[in-house]
Amino acid sequence: MVTTETHQSQDLLVPPQIQEQLEQLEQLEQQEENQASPSSPLAGFDPETMSQGPVNAITVLTLLDKLVNMLDAVQENQNKMEVHQVEMEGVVRGIQADMTKLSKSHSHTSNTVSKLLDKSRKLSVTMKEVNLMERQGVQVKKLEANHAHLINRNNFRVLIFQVFPLTGFKHFLKVLQPSPRVNTEFP
Repeated sequence: MVTTETHQSQDLLVPPQIQEQLEQLEQLEQQEENQASPSSPLAGFDPETMSQGPVNAITVLTLLDKLVNMLDAVQENQNKMEVHQVEMEGVVRGIQADMTKLSKSHSHTSNTVSKLLDKSRKLSVTMKEVNLMERQGVQVKKLEANHAHLINRNNFRVLIFQVFPLTGFKHFLKVLQPSPRVNTEFP
């Protein structure tokens, strides 16, 4: 069981702004009491006793009002945080989508680079073959030039012979041996 004496005897710390508001309310109540008619229900009560009760009630109401304001502020902050959280989720989804696109782009770029490297290797092999063929072409041109030079000098001999099947290989070698009168060197 709660008694009013214990509640009224407690000292409550009231901020200065609230204290001023309480004083203004007390003044208004005193003015109303002075203007109250003897037939009013409050006419028989002591003003000292009356001032103690309403001050405590006003203090409680003021504190409750402040508590409601703080709860409203907390609720408002929570709402703002929820909105911010939703925005952040959207941003995170956007970043994830961008990362997925970047990953796909990287994969595509990697495949393209691999294809280009393969083409480069094939081109390198082809270029080596082309260089070899160019060198061979230069050698063929040198041989053709040398052949043309020899034909222009008309300083070569052609040896035509026929090997009979009955004659052996030794006879063929005898025919190929140079005779002392045939010049085998090319000038």
